[in-house]
Amino acid sequence: MKSNELLKCPICSFSIAINMLELNCGNFDDSMLYQMVKVSACGQCGHVYNRLLPDEIVGLMKYYDEEYAPTNIGSTNQTGDRPGSNDKNTLRRYDRLYDVLSKYINIDVRVLDVGCAMGGFLDYLHAKDFKILFGIDPTPKYVDCAKLKGNYSIKLGSAESIPFADNSFDLLVLDQVLEHLVEPRKAFQEASRVLVDGGLFCIGVPDASRYDGTYFFDYYWFIMREHIQHFDFEHLKLMAEMQGFELVGFSKNETPMMSEKMILPNLNVIFRLTGKRSEIKVTKKCFSLTRKIKKYVANEFERLNEKKVLIHRLVESQRPLYAWGMGREFLYLYESAGLKKCAIAGLIDVNPYKQKIFTVAGKRIIPETVLKEATVDSVLIISAIAHVDAIKADLLKLGYKGEICTL
Repeated sequence: MKSNELLKCPICSFSIAINMLELNCGNFDDSMLYQMVKVSACGQCGHVYNRLLPDEIVGLMKYYDEEYAPTNIGSTNQTGDRPGSNDKNTLRRYDRLYDVLSKYINIDVRVLDVGCAMGGFLDYLHAKDFKILFGIDPTPKYVDCAKLKGNYSIKLGSAESIPFADNSFDLLVLDQVLEHLVEPRKAFQEASRVLVDGGLFCIGVPDASRYDGTYFFDYYWFIMREHIQHFDFEHLKLMAEMQGFELVGFSKNETPMMSEKMILPNLNVIFRLTGKRSEIKVTKKCFSLTRKIKKYVANEFERLNEKKVLIHRLVESQRPLYAWGMGREFLYLYESAGLKKCAIAGLIDVNPYKQKIFTVAGKRIIPETVLKEATVDSVLIISAIAHVDAIKADLLKLGYKGEICTL
């Protein structure tokens, strides 16, 4: 791909786009993940995507192996929906995916899970007596983790470059993968190569048309910067038809992510390979997404302003401030809501990998036990929004004396 093509629409290659949002999401020190989110809507087909420069794409690829995967693998939370895990909420998402997929397959099909991460969906299918199972992932640490199970053939590879011969599979699964890809069209082209005639392509993505209806935290679906494509049903169908696939079935559902309060708007779609490519067919429905994203951005802007007011009071008071939960929510508050101007006394997270590796403005991430010594005039911001109830219970055990603030 030429560098000047990186700013074109990933579906139709149109070069004129509407600027929807520019947001500083913050970062850990020395992070390879790009910091500024720049969201656009294609002027020709209405697809919504993040504009990325070549060096930002290179950094994003390094981020997966050096930050994203180790953090997920090292997480102590066994409930939340981690990539390719067997955690409670991940299994609930697999159930919804399998509900729509099971109507069209049997246990004898040859399956490739593309972006298999830790191999959780392969485990799920294996438990249902599927026997011919393969997985690939572009992240070496995930591949190593999945290989440890010893049950499947796991290779290093990506949706845009699948390391298998033509006509190798009856079913390809890309669950929570397509939104991560710089060139999603290549995923369809590779799928058409490795699938048999009439083979099925199963895709699961967050449904961008429902971002505004599943509020969890400001701009959440955009501060999740590894999601660089924002699909709805119309644009998945548009791209599939252009690449020689026909719609077979789909489902819209909702499953919890890291907690019951944090809802993923799932869109699961099944396509069949026909090999008959069509010209681009843009309809009025394709521009519905642009309108919905505009509304979403406007609503989140109001929420951000409300948080700025609250944080400004903390800045003025200069009370000792602790923050519990070193993730995307904290980094966004730190950079875009003014949290960096507060008198920060401690950055807390229970993830050992984060404690060992990450810093913010030179400050190390520390265990929660520091709060035993916190003074009564201190303030604790719970920035791990998915775990508010559990953290409050831990604060009681720790005997924390200060004020607790949830944003």
